[in-house]
Amino acid sequence: MELYPIDIAIHLVNILVLYILLRVLIWKPVRKFMLDRENRIQSQLDDAAQLKKDAEQTKQDYDHRMAEVQAACEELLAEGRKQAQAAGQQYIDDAKAEAQHIVEQARSDAKEEKQRALDDTKSELASLAIDLARRVLTFDEDIRHNIVSGTTEKKGLRRGTLKTAQPCSPAEIKNITAQLENILGCRLALEQMVDPNLVGGFAAYVDGRAYDFSYAAQLAALKQNLA
Repeated sequence: MELYPIDIAIHLVNILVLYILLRVLIWKPVRKFMLDRENRIQSQLDDAAQLKKDAEQTKQDYDHRMAEVQAACEELLAEGRKQAQAAGQQYIDDAKAEAQHIVEQARSDAKEEKQRALDDTKSELASLAIDLARRVLTFDEDIRHNIVSGTTEKKGLRRGTLKTAQPCSPAEIKNITAQLENILGCRLALEQMVDPNLVGGFAAYVDGRAYDFSYAAQLAALKQNLA
């Protein structure tokens, strides 16, 4: 097929027109689309980067805030423990002081009660001693006459038994016998016996009569008076 110059020119014109049409109708819109798409993608990338940056900043702020909260909580806990320990120690100190006060008050009350009991006992014993003395004086008119008048003349010999709460030395027996002889106004021949039930003191039994100066007798009389 033979090509003429005019045909070549027409083809060139057609190609040029097609190029112009493609550039105007297709290339520019496509290029614009591509540019727009690129810009949009870039914008999305920028937004994503900004979001990432914001997220990192938010995380940093959160971590910082959590650190502050943690520090505040630890400080509050430490202060709470400190106050609890102080309150507990104060409670313990108060309890110790109260217990000490109660003990001291109890000791004081016990001491006062003991002193009152001793005073009462002394008073009762004094009364009892007077009563026993009165009873001794009323045992026998001759005995009362001897004690009141101071007569020490010993008439006759009387026998009996002398009981003591514990063994006594000969000197102690002699002293007790002498006291009884002064009271009874006669000489005495007493057989000594030990009777722990007397608790203390002594008791003499002469001619069927008992002269009981033992602690057991005094306590029995005191118990009877208190009943």
